[in-house]
Amino acid sequence: MSENNFHLESFLQGIVEICRVRAEQKEISFLFSTVNKLPTAVYADEKRLRQVLINLLGNAIKFTDRGTVTFKVGLVIPGSKIRFHIEDTGVGMTPQQLEKIFLPFEQVGDRTRMAQGTGLGLAISLSIVQQMDSELQVESEFGVGSKFWFDVELPSVEWVEVTSNRHIIGYEGERRKILVVDDRWENCSVIVNLLEPIGFEVQVAADGQQGFEHAIAWQPDLIITDLVMPIMSGTELTQKLRSSPEFQNTVIIASSASVFSFDRQQSHAAGCNDFLPKPIQSEELFEQLQHYLGISWIYAEEEAKTHTETELCIPPNEELTILYSAARIGDMKGVQQEALRLQRVDTRYLPFTEKLLQLAADMDEEAIFQLVQHIS
Repeated sequence: MSENNFHLESFLQGIVEICRVRAEQKEISFLFSTVNKLPTAVYADEKRLRQVLINLLGNAIKFTDRGTVTFKVGLVIPGSKIRFHIEDTGVGMTPQQLEKIFLPFEQVGDRTRMAQGTGLGLAISLSIVQQMDSELQVESEFGVGSKFWFDVELPSVEWVEVTSNRHIIGYEGERRKILVVDDRWENCSVIVNLLEPIGFEVQVAADGQQGFEHAIAWQPDLIITDLVMPIMSGTELTQKLRSSPEFQNTVIIASSASVFSFDRQQSHAAGCNDFLPKPIQSEELFEQLQHYLGISWIYAEEEAKTHTETELCIPPNEELTILYSAARIGDMKGVQQEALRLQRVDTRYLPFTEKLLQLAADMDEEAIFQLVQHIS
């Protein structure tokens, strides 16, 4: 276990945002609440705690087709333990199924849902919770729903808010393509939500075979693959890609929740360039992208310097013909479409296009025309 101090509210909100997106896709309700006052910051293994919660919430959403998934967090009174409680109105389990759910590679439920995972999630979650000197509790009723919860000692610590002005908002150069291969939606969602807002083009695949087909058709600049997946594993995918001349130099990064060095060695032997432990952290991900793609980040403090009209990175005149025409006739939709197109051309144009999009959203035709007229 690797403990550190972290801000508890921010930690929980990050998990909630990931899971709420998936719940909305399934058109079910996702409710989050704190039942009493939580400490501002705690000392624990942040990565492993996140892994357990995302796995439990992901399962709850996967096995719920209607109704609600509820996530509650609160202090156990009296004492300093914190209870994490997940409840769903999903398919539920029989007593016989309950006896098997924590066994490795054991899955319950219909075959369609079973295909969405490898059956290691609950076994790993149980192991992590036990390493935290706790127990993972479960109650379930077939056809009604399930409840999972655990109480864990999270010592409260002092927290000094540090505001960093080194927030990445983009990168220089042409737009890069990233392929994410993982059978769990929550893992894909984390990477997509980190990379798309800063200019990357991201595609996802649910297994190794689908990942191979996407790679052939799309030719990504970099591939991030889970190791344990149905149909074709990440190791098999990497070996298959490396056997093709067109993927000899493509960067492939393995990702796994496994804490065993054997898995890292196996992925390296298969041809992976590097390894990202799960749950994936933004700092580690960005560091590897910068290293392997050779990109230069654009930071938020630099954005403030570039937002004057004279310092904006402006596309060449041949790229602005349609934008000029749309601005002159007040075609806001045309301005938006051109701004989005220019974002795909080069991420250096992001401050300029963001300014255009904001003005278009405000329907400020005069300001758009003045900006375009000024740079023309």
